Amino acid sequence: MNFSIRSKALWLIPCFALAGSAFVVSDAEANKGGQSLVVKLSEAQQQKLFETRKEWELSSADNRIAIINDSQSCIDAAQTPEAFRNCKQKGRQSHRVLKEQRRKKINTTLKSMGLEPMQSNLKHGNRKGRGNNQRIGPKLRPNQV
Repeated sequence: MNFSIRSKALWLIPCFALAGSAFVVSDAEANKGGQSLVVKLSEAQQQKLFETRKEWELSSADNRIAIINDSQSCIDAAQTPEAFRNCKQKGRQSHRVLKEQRRKKINTTLKSMGLEPMQSNLKHGNRKGRGNNQRIGPKLRPNQV
């Protein structure tokens, strides 16, 4: 059976709709972990949390700039793909540490207000993406070199 591009595109619409419906999560399922979806904060709590976040962003700006500059210097000096990967990993690790410090700072404020702390989103060994499996260009077989 030979399908035209238009008919193939029309078949994709119900496929995407079906796939998208699989990702819809009900409120009951989302609350299974004990975390409420929406926490109503008073004006005073919102202001205190805002001040904490603002203070953190201003105080960590120099650290973020330093991480970017270090990564740029490392990448400029990299001579091999392995060295380049190491530079990228160091930069990601530095950003993770900074993100964890931010979470701890905000959690201190949340705890002082009697609220649940933020959970860490850092899952060790379960990273997003494909890691080092990303490839630019086709994979060459030994006899194609």
